[in-house]
Amino acid sequence: MNEERRKKTRVYFKTQVTLKTDKSEIVAEANSKDISIKGMFVSTGKRIPVGTPCDVEILLTGTSTRLALSIKGVITRQDASGLGLAFDSMDIDSYFHLKNIVMYNASDPEDIEKEML
Repeated sequence: MNEERRKKTRVYFKTQVTLKTDKSEIVAEANSKDISIKGMFVSTGKRIPVGTPCDVEILLTGTSTRLALSIKGVITRQDASGLGLAFDSMDIDSYFHLKNIVMYNASDPEDIEKEML
């Protein structure tokens, strides 16, 4: 696995995630242990081959609003509990929200700022 990805801070954040490939759509709960600026782990019993490109939609809900982050990614690993994803690209609004999710859930937000330099 890419050493750079392993250095990114991962935080607890559970929410609904939709993965879409050219062959399927999967709705699953995000596994909290692996969300970072560069990727995440999605808990699902579904299998998607490693290397498959996918569109990732991360649903954020508030008391009166619903917001979905749209991210392009690729499946990097799978095991019995789910799928590991690496993020390839996202629009600026999704990046801003993802950065805030990671920063606000990190034990040391300053580490997140350093990772982005």
